[in-house]
Amino acid sequence: MENIQNQLRKIESLLPEIEKENLQVSKASVGWHLEHSLLILNGSLKGLTITNPENYKPKFSIKKFVFLNFGLIPRGKIQAPKQFFPLETPSKEGIEKLLNLAKERFEAVKNLPSKSYIIHPFLGDLDKKNTLKFLALHTNHHLKIIDDILK
Repeated sequence: MENIQNQLRKIESLLPEIEKENLQVSKASVGWHLEHSLLILNGSLKGLTITNPENYKPKFSIKKFVFLNFGLIPRGKIQAPKQFFPLETPSKEGIEKLLNLAKERFEAVKNLPSKSYIIHPFLGDLDKKNTLKFLALHTNHHLKIIDDILK
């Protein structure tokens, strides 16, 4: 959980860089990667609060195993669902709103039951622990891309 809090601080520190691009690294700007990461964080954290923990049914998946144990996300190979794409050019104000919402939602999930879960489109059901692990890995993936853009 501390990892995600550190990532949220890093996102906040990157706000002055949102317009920067490096097309050799990514077609998207720093702001796009920040907003996308926050959309995933907010959607997943909200998802943990609306599913019924009694309905959690863990299933083994090789994709889930590899991702959660090795954190491998190949760049440019997996496309997120459209609702997690920024709709317009990211703005500092818009990213700040999403960041504040993520901080609130992160605090709200801390006391949820461990079997609270989300339904991930590629990985299947992820309980609270694995959802937070997924979020940390996904956010780290985009923060690495941002680091490469800024080099």
